[in-house]
Amino acid sequence: MTPRSTLLFCVALLGNASMPAFAATPVSVTANTAIAKTMDSYLQTTFKPDLPGAAVLVLRDGRPVLSKAYGKASLELNMPMRADAVFHVASVSKQFTAAALLKLAEQGKLDIHAPLSQYLPDTPPAWAAITLSHLASHTSGIPNLYALPAMRAHFREDLTPAQLFAIAKDLPLLATPGSQFHYATINYTLLAMVINKAAGKSYEAYVDEQFIQPLGLKHTLFSIGNALVPGLVTPYAAGPSTVDFMSHHLGYGGGSYYSNTSDIATWTLALQGGKMLSPASLALMNTPYQLNDGKQVRYGYGLRPHTLNQAGYIQSNGDIPGFHSETVYLPKARVFVALLHNGEGVARTGLQGMVKRLALIATGQVYRAPQAIALDTAKLQAYVGLYQNGGETGKITLEKGKLYAAFSANSPALPISALSATEFFYDDNPDFRLRFVLREGKAVSAHWVEMDALNDEQDAVLARVEAFSQAK
Repeated sequence: MTPRSTLLFCVALLGNASMPAFAATPVSVTANTAIAKTMDSYLQTTFKPDLPGAAVLVLRDGRPVLSKAYGKASLELNMPMRADAVFHVASVSKQFTAAALLKLAEQGKLDIHAPLSQYLPDTPPAWAAITLSHLASHTSGIPNLYALPAMRAHFREDLTPAQLFAIAKDLPLLATPGSQFHYATINYTLLAMVINKAAGKSYEAYVDEQFIQPLGLKHTLFSIGNALVPGLVTPYAAGPSTVDFMSHHLGYGGGSYYSNTSDIATWTLALQGGKMLSPASLALMNTPYQLNDGKQVRYGYGLRPHTLNQAGYIQSNGDIPGFHSETVYLPKARVFVALLHNGEGVARTGLQGMVKRLALIATGQVYRAPQAIALDTAKLQAYVGLYQNGGETGKITLEKGKLYAAFSANSPALPISALSATEFFYDDNPDFRLRFVLREGKAVSAHWVEMDALNDEQDAVLARVEAFSQAK
């Protein structure tokens, strides 16, 4: 339920192989392909054998390039991750809700441009202009409930959709509907309530009938309660340690599903192949939404459309405590990547960037791991200090001849290594860089750079403050 914008400043963010059901012949890193070896080497930089791990699947033209597991599914049981392991996929679930909404529109059972009040009559007067389309594109103006301090007391409660609706409608809108993008899972909870009414059955029953059963998604399960989920991995907080419990009822409609890489791949290829929706409906999912003033936001319906190297790049991600899911689909190259992770430490070093790198390697781009150079302690001292971006203050410290960067109050200090006197990379994800501007031999700013940035992304610039000598 956490959008990418909240991760940008957390830069100090960012087994046993089992083949997906659709693979005709086993293909894995052991197939001795150069691309698979490159990907495997890249992933091993980040995912360590004795820590929470990941299941990774990369396809090109519908065939596996890499299917492999890294790290542990359970630390307590010393259980290795499996490539077919099941994870809570959080906001990746929004694709199902958006597709269900559009399928009902195709069936003539609802109008996506109709006001929400037509389906949920108990909406407040301030919501009169909110349409189903505004909800699907996160342009309704309704605040994100889970970013509100007052909601933290309810994180363990199994609140019903009606109770979440009641909380939301008492809040003032952040903007006129259709004028701004404000990511909020409550939008999709409200859409699930509309789907319940329009379909004449529960939201989950309709999704199951229209998509999960026809595609044979045997590892994709709706659950907001305490159901046993076969193959489910254990989620971990940073440390690693036991993750804080958060009721999955809070994500109804916007984060309700468990799945694995194989099922997500099957779903994505069917959806993007035009087998689930009409071309017009699919275009609404894959196209940036246009605001009232004509500007576009990088969200369609349930998906995040971008461009990378001037080509289409369809992204979906999901984040809740202990579970992080990243998927991308490159329509032109017909490349799909899914990475599912059951921890928190790696998430701070950029799973989105990792998936992007895997996609580019799958298209044939050559990847060479960066080679660090040595700088003496006196030179490294030039980067130590406090750095600010907006309301956030972070720091770079020097410990035993090594620089560590932490660029938010709650993020740990992560080691960085020098490529040159002005550019450093994060040791556990070399695609994330810090480019420094030096003046009289001392850093005055650090430009956070994600290698191969999407064409519509802007990287953060971190200004070094004068009180750098106070950094500890």
